[in-house]
Amino acid sequence: MRKQLLLLMLIIPFIVFGQAWKENLPQKEGDNPKYTFYEIQKAFNDYCEANNVIEGKMEINGKMVKMPGWKQFKRWEWHMSPQVDGVTGEFPKFTPQQVYDKYLLQQPKGITDEAAWTSIGPSTSSGGYAGIGRINCIAFHPTDNDTYWIGAPAGGVWVTTNDGDTWNCLTDDNNVLGISDIVIPSDYETSKTIYIATGDRDGWDNNSIGVLKSTDGGASWNTTGITYTLNQGKMVSRLLLDPNDDNTIIAATSDGVYKTTNGGTTWNDQLTTNNFIDMEYKPGDFSTLYGSTSYGQVYYSTNDGSSWTNSLSLSARRVEIAVTPANDAVVYAVVAGSDNGLKSVQKSTNSGVSFTQVLSGSSKNLLGWDSSGNDDGGQGWYDLAIAVSPTNEDILLVGGINTWGSTNGGTSWNIKNHWWGDGVPAVHADKHNLTYRSNGDLFEVNDGGVYISTNNGTSWTDKSNGLVISQMYKLGVSQTDNDMTITGLQDNGSKMVNGS
Repeated sequence: MRKQLLLLMLIIPFIVFGQAWKENLPQKEGDNPKYTFYEIQKAFNDYCEANNVIEGKMEINGKMVKMPGWKQFKRWEWHMSPQVDGVTGEFPKFTPQQVYDKYLLQQPKGITDEAAWTSIGPSTSSGGYAGIGRINCIAFHPTDNDTYWIGAPAGGVWVTTNDGDTWNCLTDDNNVLGISDIVIPSDYETSKTIYIATGDRDGWDNNSIGVLKSTDGGASWNTTGITYTLNQGKMVSRLLLDPNDDNTIIAATSDGVYKTTNGGTTWNDQLTTNNFIDMEYKPGDFSTLYGSTSYGQVYYSTNDGSSWTNSLSLSARRVEIAVTPANDAVVYAVVAGSDNGLKSVQKSTNSGVSFTQVLSGSSKNLLGWDSSGNDDGGQGWYDLAIAVSPTNEDILLVGGINTWGSTNGGTSWNIKNHWWGDGVPAVHADKHNLTYRSNGDLFEVNDGGVYISTNNGTSWTDKSNGLVISQMYKLGVSQTDNDMTITGLQDNGSKMVNGS
């Protein structure tokens, strides 16, 4: 039985996308001014009118390209418009979960409002473009290669114990089903401990309620010292676990970076106020940390995060970073440009102290739609990932809309999979994480599901069947066949299911 409640995205979208149109908002006092729906809508429309935006496209450097964030704003506008005050434009003061919880408290003791629900899917797809749903992250069992966990932006945490043949949901009873990251301690077999960063760092489809912890393999979840309410509009983007101490964890949040040394009970050490969207640590040295931002920057620390030095600062947008035990001094960074296509791929050979460009986006756009890499633009603010082989520092992959690979440290690139094929394997678009398992298998999670490659991206196997994580915009039930339902999904088309 699934108890999934619709959770409203109350945070206003300009916080997420950081677009230039926010400058049209009226000036208000305070660090976090509150705007009405109509004020936000007017600021966006005024910007579009002034910049001749037509159906989401605008001219940049003499070319008509997609306006960054236009589609996402329109989705948000459509979603929120019927929920705000029709006269004032004020947003709802309470989330549906809060209203529901209040309702239950008002019921006579012993009376609950439990209905019998049966999941009818969709839970299978033919792969490629016809995916199941978006996944943000993946984590692996410390010793068992057949066991791993995935986190969805609105579908919770799922686990497989047979290498993706079947899946089991661990968060049906949680109030928030958005997951940005998962870490599994090295003593999992005895402790059954899992940590999850709640929320959706890439799309902000769900705000965060903090870091949750389970000590029974996901059967139940408890809050930790990082706890938020939904309407605070916070996010936890990344969790790093000290490989030598299962009680020491670093959390990158929208309020800065925090550290716990007691398994999440308290997070007293604020390492920095920087809002890092990605973090890594130097292999074999947890005291050396790297952090990247959504504004073209990379920082490093060599003293457990007590102080930070900016080592890369470009006029750009989101940056993702990767390290490898094959050479602990190497750090790669993929940088999205102002048009959300590729700005550059950067490489450090001195533990993040300095970076050298190994590929310019003007040479090949790894973040675009085309399999040639000769188009412009992309979605780097939303889908961006990078991974380095654990055994060869020169083998790396970058994911945007498609996935590209290099075998010479980023100098030259070949496309590894494409959103509809085009001469290479068809793997669903919009990559959110690329990571290697300890045995060398490469995993990719994207807007369609989870895929595995055993040959550094040459071929791919879809492991998504069995997951029930689709984000649905609308659904309808046949008026002549009560068992027939059709639904429209985020980035996965329309699917018809038979619930009988």
